[in-house]
Amino acid sequence: MLKEFALEPEAIATWASFKDFIDKFGVSKGRVIAAFPRKWRQAVLRAAQAKARDVERARIEEKLRRLEGLVLFDRGRPSGDGAVPWLDRALVEHGRLPFDGIIVQARQKPHSVVLTTDEVDDDPPLFHAIGQKHIQRTAEEIVGCVALLVSCAQTIKLVDPHFRANEPRWKRPLLRLLNMLRDQGRMGVSIEIHRVDDRPHANIRSYFDSTIPGILPPGIALSVCLHPERDMHNRFILTDRGGASYQTGLDDNEEGKSSDEDMVVLLEHQTYKHEWDVYSGQPAFLTYPVPASQP
Repeated sequence: MLKEFALEPEAIATWASFKDFIDKFGVSKGRVIAAFPRKWRQAVLRAAQAKARDVERARIEEKLRRLEGLVLFDRGRPSGDGAVPWLDRALVEHGRLPFDGIIVQARQKPHSVVLTTDEVDDDPPLFHAIGQKHIQRTAEEIVGCVALLVSCAQTIKLVDPHFRANEPRWKRPLLRLLNMLRDQGRMGVSIEIHRVDDRPHANIRSYFDSTIPGILPPGIALSVCLHPERDMHNRFILTDRGGASYQTGLDDNEEGKSSDEDMVVLLEHQTYKHEWDVYSGQPAFLTYPVPASQP
């Protein structure tokens, strides 16, 4: 649902090319730019030194500063040998961890994932992206919608009023998420589950104590936060890189007892920021791993 593109720094090294192109990216538009090379922003500014006037370079630098973290995603990709042409390095990295597309200023060699900036204007299938879609309510598709966000995130918030980790329909998507983090070797990631405070606390504790310790990978922390029922209606997966809303829930329908489909919407930045703030600052009701001093 969210596509990651490698974008040649020289392709947007003038203000005219930059302003026309950069606005095509953003989480809500379904496209982000890979930090390739690792210092991609600095590479754009170096290219602009040769192509843009001083005032244009300043505008590019300011816009890049404001967009840091909104359209540019650092997944820890290696930069390769700086003496090798950028496209050659990008194709090598594509072989290791595929991009959804590679965008260059001018075509240098034919390749199925390479587009020029002129070709992008025609919205070819490779570049086409959407910010919302209907999905099958399976654990794979629920988590898959935010997989790219998860791959960069340090904090992940699962917001569902009725989340019960001991029930298979919620446990399967949670396990899918945890396995994704484990397989990527992620450490230091914090997961928060936000649900309603609508049951005796002993019952809510049992929903999680019976399940979380047995499935939580090393290096991952998980907490549960409770909210008044009147405050919780919508369902989200939010990360510190962006988020998505789920119209039905974060539980799957793999047992066939509910609706087969859900609609998922990638959040526009201001909407995302509002929801992130709503679910920030609450004290944790439960934390895992359980601190040694906690019974």
